[in-house]
Amino acid sequence: MVQPTATEAAMATMITAIVPDLLVDLHTDHEAHTARLLRDGTVMAAVTTERVAVQGCRVLRLGAMRYRAVATPALHALWFADRPPAATFPVAPMVRFDRKDTLQHRFARTLTRRDVDPPTHVVPGTAGFARAIRLGLGWGLLPEAEARPDITAGRLVDLAAGHHLDVPLYWQCWRLESAALAALTAAVRVAAGTALH
Repeated sequence: MVQPTATEAAMATMITAIVPDLLVDLHTDHEAHTARLLRDGTVMAAVTTERVAVQGCRVLRLGAMRYRAVATPALHALWFADRPPAATFPVAPMVRFDRKDTLQHRFARTLTRRDVDPPTHVVPGTAGFARAIRLGLGWGLLPEAEARPDITAGRLVDLAAGHHLDVPLYWQCWRLESAALAALTAAVRVAAGTALH
């Protein structure tokens, strides 16, 4: 079963309980690029990594999404066991969410102290991305809360125990007096309080 993200859970709560008559047109993109959707008027609110408010918007800090670098035990044994990160991350197969996704590269840079360009599978969609890692296509970063049960059960290996990547997230929404937008903002804040660091 695919677990909903904090934003999806907040959206479902808001729609079903707080504003049941609201219809949504949900857009998904990498959080580093969602502010563009606010700038061009496509959306009224977005989770983003941009802390500076888009013109006409207000911004609230939600917390940080903590990511862990993981791979299957078989991939770990083949590429990572008994090898230093500087030798492994540049050559081990990697999974990216999309071509805009630089999280894996950023994480590898923190361990290798240089840019890496390993063989890469691009698998869009949250569920497909996680499934590709669990199937052993390559290593990748999963949210800690999502990865933890698989690490504990031995289905995934934490490739750099003690190391993680925290991505600060912000909620930006139009400065608009709207009961629906206010309710959504409140629901997102509650969900972020339980899901983020």
